[in-house]
Amino acid sequence: MNLGESVIFSVSFIILLIWLGQSLWIYLDARNRNERFALGWAVLALFSVPVSLIVYLMLTRGREEKCKTCGAHLERGLTICTNCGADIGKICANCGSIMKESWNYCPSCKNKY
Repeated sequence: MNLGESVIFSVSFIILLIWLGQSLWIYLDARNRNERFALGWAVLALFSVPVSLIVYLMLTRGREEKCKTCGAHLERGLTICTNCGADIGKICANCGSIMKESWNYCPSCKNKY
């Protein structure tokens, strides 16, 4: 194997690792965040390496809820902050979004509480 073939093999191997690694990271991250379509995100990541990662990060990071008392990340479906114990409010039964006590409709999915 000459130097040119060795470089081509090395670059191809690195690209393959990045391609598969991105898909695996997106799947594991989506699963840890309790996303409904974790496997779908991973399959999408196989088709477009940099674009799917950017889209995934933009869509999943924009929906994060934070505790108003301590600023900790809140998981969907909880009614209290697991970090400080503060009351969060109502939780939409349809989509899991946090709602204010005075709201009768969820602003995310328009479901009546």
